[in-house]
Amino acid sequence: MEKSWSCRGGVWLFCGIFMLSLLICRTNADEEYDEKYHPLKNVNLSPFMQYLSIYQCMLNVSDKCQSEYTLTEKGWPNVTNSDANTFCNQGCANHTMDVLECIFLVKQDYKFGDKNSVQDLNYTITQGCIYGFPPNATIKLPSSAMRVSGRAGFGVVFSVVSAVLMAYSHM
Repeated sequence: MEKSWSCRGGVWLFCGIFMLSLLICRTNADEEYDEKYHPLKNVNLSPFMQYLSIYQCMLNVSDKCQSEYTLTEKGWPNVTNSDANTFCNQGCANHTMDVLECIFLVKQDYKFGDKNSVQDLNYTITQGCIYGFPPNATIKLPSSAMRVSGRAGFGVVFSVVSAVLMAYSHM
């Protein structure tokens, strides 16, 4: 009988040491998962991997955002002017823009279910937090033609100024 008690003591000692080592080491599988499956760690060579990464970006939720203002694949969460103060000043706007940045870094031409691009939603958030949100809509970016003509106008002005400076330098 004495041998059985000493064997039990050894088992209890082994279990105690094992539990203590688990508490000290504190292994965390979530860090390994995040390291392996983080959306920005994917190579993104195929469209499937891009959409998988976008999905993983959207899994990043915050307790600062109410559930109706969490960004989903459907698109703009339709923030109203009455909720603008809560959305913009309590961190939800910043969190949403971080998620949009993650999506943009994964796939720049991504379109949400409501046909808005990442740039449209970023513009809506920045303009909406300053001037107010339009009802049931997003604020569209100026068209690309307007942006190109604005750059072209700058190029013309820059060319004329450069030509005048070169003419004066050769006199």
